[in-house]
Amino acid sequence: MKKNIIAVLTYITLIPLSFSQNTLSKYLADKETKAPLKSATIHNANDYTVTNDDGHFVFYSTNDSITIKMLGYETLKSTFKALSRTKDTLYLIPKPFQLDEVTLSNKNIIQEAYNHATINYPMEPFVEDFFLRCILKRNGELVKIEDFSGRIKRDKLFGVKKEYAFQILNMRKFGIEKKGLRTDDFELLSLDGLFDWYSNYFFLDPKEYRFSFLKVIDETHHQVSHTSKNEEDYLKGIGFFIINTDDYAIKERLYKINPKVIDKIPFTKKLAGKYRAINYYLREKCEKDSKNNKYFISNGVMTQKVELYTQGERIVYDVSFELIVTHPFSDLSTFKANVNDKKELFKLEVPYNKEFWETQNQLPLTNEMRDFINKPHNTKEYRVISNF
Repeated sequence: MKKNIIAVLTYITLIPLSFSQNTLSKYLADKETKAPLKSATIHNANDYTVTNDDGHFVFYSTNDSITIKMLGYETLKSTFKALSRTKDTLYLIPKPFQLDEVTLSNKNIIQEAYNHATINYPMEPFVEDFFLRCILKRNGELVKIEDFSGRIKRDKLFGVKKEYAFQILNMRKFGIEKKGLRTDDFELLSLDGLFDWYSNYFFLDPKEYRFSFLKVIDETHHQVSHTSKNEEDYLKGIGFFIINTDDYAIKERLYKINPKVIDKIPFTKKLAGKYRAINYYLREKCEKDSKNNKYFISNGVMTQKVELYTQGERIVYDVSFELIVTHPFSDLSTFKANVNDKKELFKLEVPYNKEFWETQNQLPLTNEMRDFINKPHNTKEYRVISNF
């Protein structure tokens, strides 16, 4: 467990408006139930985005083609021109298939996924353009908001030792901190630490985890659940992988705390207090880039709940991060690192670009965020920290 762990972010793409770009704003729902579809992928050969919690997306691209897809549904392929003439809500059709028509292979599907890792994922330096939202709440109330648009250079996607560098293009942050109080401070992760979480736990040691409960998602995607072989080990979570049986790539994975071991999680002392993580959740989706035939992490959501006891008070922090990669494998030659990736996120200093944040509409501020920013804060009790 790390002190500054997981976070949850809701995302779509942040791209400034341009006359040369096509723009499409729609809602996406299940054709049968009419329920909104969250985290569906919208992309073409150049750009990527995902739907938010309400099934809404805004997609920009100079490429006219659009592909909309989600596991368990028929893929929708169209163009900006065609979809611009449709109603506000688009529908995906659930894939019809009979379970008894699907042949479950005797192969060890997890081992096959591991064997195909060097084929399916980039193992040499590459650059991705990403967008990130970080949110921190204290006892249910907002205390920090931070949004980024930037680029990451990786030496490889997975591995025990990974090297990162970051080029932050735009940043927006606002937060409050109590004056003279250190025992209930909560620091966000660094960029390096955060992206390590997005790459860790993707491949689990079969010696330490039990894989079971094979579930068929559709004719080419199977779900494999995992639990720790040592059910008393609070350091190991539970979850599942969704694996493409055509090429054995991991398309989705979920890793979360085992509720059976929460009471076994020890506290860590901090000055006059103590803290521990009592919940965490990590879910990621991968897509295959059509240009270089490699998979990348297209969307990641992380959350964590930490309880802190100090001076007789119990404080609960909820932290969340959401990541979306909009341009995988972008131009390596134009990358220029410009920030310290080991520095705590909220301590990073990047000038506020008013024009960028006022023209982009992919990371809109919620009403809760606007109220938090605009309300008068007690400056005798709090320091207001902002770059705008």
